[in-house]
Formats: sequence, structure tokens, C-alpha cells
Amino acid sequence: MSQVFRKIIPKHFLFEFLEAIGCQKTDKFYLVDVTAFKRSVYNNLLEVFIHNIKDYYYTSKLHYVDMSHMNHNKFNTIIRQVCKCNKVHFSKFIKYDKSTYSVVYKVHYSDNGDNNDNIDYPENYDNIYSKT
Repeated sequence: MSQVFRKIIPKHFLFEFLEAIGCQKTDKFYLVDVTAFKRSVYNNLLEVFIHNIKDYYYTSKLHYVDMSHMNHNKFNTIIRQVCKCNKVHFSKFIKYDKSTYSVVYKVHYSDNGDNNDNIDYPENYDNIYSKT
């Protein structure tokens, strides 16, 4: 299993979150950058996401999801951990813009193995990020 997670985080948590924060989506991957992080903080979607995945972490690893010290690097760590847990392919590259460097992740959503792909949602399931 994992040394970070007690049980596997459902893959749809990640993809619904990335969709909700408006990550640029291509035909194969989401681009997760500093703008997506800032948008998630501004709209309080990061706090909702953290609340949903907190129960999956071991108690000793909860420092990863501590909202009081959240920054872009910790955000990237959480995205990377969830991707590794679900065997979701991702890659990263360094973006240079206006004299600063930032890490941008490509989170691939197509052709991702067989973990959690066929989820039976309960009848009363509702996307927690939907704007209704």
C-alpha cells in the first residue's frame, strides 16, 4: 500500500477538483499551475478538497494537508501524492515567467490504468464542486 495513505483516494476526487478550479484541459491532460492554485484558494475549493481527502491520510502524515501553512509547493505535493496513489500519470516542467520560476504539472486523465475507473456512485451522489 502507501506510507502516506490509509486507503486509496478515489480518482474522481482529483479530477473533479481539477475541473472545478479551471485547470486548462487538453485532450490528454490537465495543466496544473500556480494560477490554478491561487484560484482554488480564492474560491475556497482547496479547503473543500483537503477536507475530503484528509480522512485518507495516516494521522502522522496530516501535516501535508494542514491548511494553515498551505502554499504552492505543498499544493503540488498533494497533487503528486494523489496521482501516485491512483497510478495517474503526470509530468512536470519548469515555467519561467516575469523573472520567476514555477513548476507546472501535466496530470494525464486518459489511459490511466484500472484503479477506480468504474465507480458505482450512490443514487444520491452529487459533485461537491458543482455550482448549483
